[in-house]
Amino acid sequence: MDKVRLGLVGCGLFGERHLRAFRAVRNAEIAAVFDVDRDRARLMAAEFKIPRVCESYQEICTLPDLDAVDVVTSEEAHADPVLTALSAGKHVFVEKPLAIEIDDCTRMIEASCTAGRILMVGHILRFETKCLMLKDELDSGRLGEIVSIHSWGNRPKTLLPRYGRTHPVLENSIHDIDLMLWYTGKPVRRVRGFGRRVTTTMHPDTFWGVLEFEGGAVGIVETIWLLPAAAGIGLDDGVQLIGTAGTANIQLLPGNYNVLRETGYDVPDISYDPSVAGSVRGALRDELAYFCDCVADNIEPSVITPVEAKRAVRVALALIESAEAERDVDLTEWD
Repeated sequence: MDKVRLGLVGCGLFGERHLRAFRAVRNAEIAAVFDVDRDRARLMAAEFKIPRVCESYQEICTLPDLDAVDVVTSEEAHADPVLTALSAGKHVFVEKPLAIEIDDCTRMIEASCTAGRILMVGHILRFETKCLMLKDELDSGRLGEIVSIHSWGNRPKTLLPRYGRTHPVLENSIHDIDLMLWYTGKPVRRVRGFGRRVTTTMHPDTFWGVLEFEGGAVGIVETIWLLPAAAGIGLDDGVQLIGTAGTANIQLLPGNYNVLRETGYDVPDISYDPSVAGSVRGALRDELAYFCDCVADNIEPSVITPVEAKRAVRVALALIESAEAERDVDLTEWD
């Protein structure tokens, strides 16, 4: 097919970032949008010149002229539009996490298999250049066997009112968990989580997790939502890996490009979806372009599979259980 025609479910801030990224994907065409906030959906449709605004996710997921649906709703609202789209014969891209309950993950995977349609989950770090280079380094054997991985994603406290709706392990550390599973290629056998509330939030704003992998490697995930917004650094993301024959360090954000203006200090994103000359580049565009290529060629994505995404959710839920129960949690049944 020349163009993959898509509908977007969810026009929030990240849905808007998807729309900007899709404009840089040569074979993508956004034909319809839906959001529970109708005014927001109409605003996005006008800005991005999208011809149709739907009244429900059921309507957009069953439009006969769409090839695929992109689900960028809040985390707890992934399952219903994904299942509806798959049952209507659409391919689906859904933002991470696949779901916040294992049963929903299983239902979505089974629905994808039954429908014979692609289900791809947005684990963006698998498309980030530095993370890809480290994967190549590991696959070459030049770093030896993995001994430990520390991966973190810290956020300013100003983001808590918007993203505090979801436990930070499912909202943010899911990236780090998936990265570790990808790098090690081995299952997690035991976890221990530690959470703390420094502010008055529903979920912990500070979380550390320890993952013990089959074979002995240890992973540390960290997400702390207390960065001062006035510092000019929106995100603090990175990875440190130690192997038996070498080490590697990645500083995703803040990167090594910064700007000091009259209005203050700015550290632009150069990893996930930077805009250059009005066009989005980076991992988000590459991820969505890969999905569209898979749809156009009718091939299953291999960079990330829904089964792998389900495993990351399983580890995340085990970390949450561990922190709440104040004990280790064994993961003996993997899939």
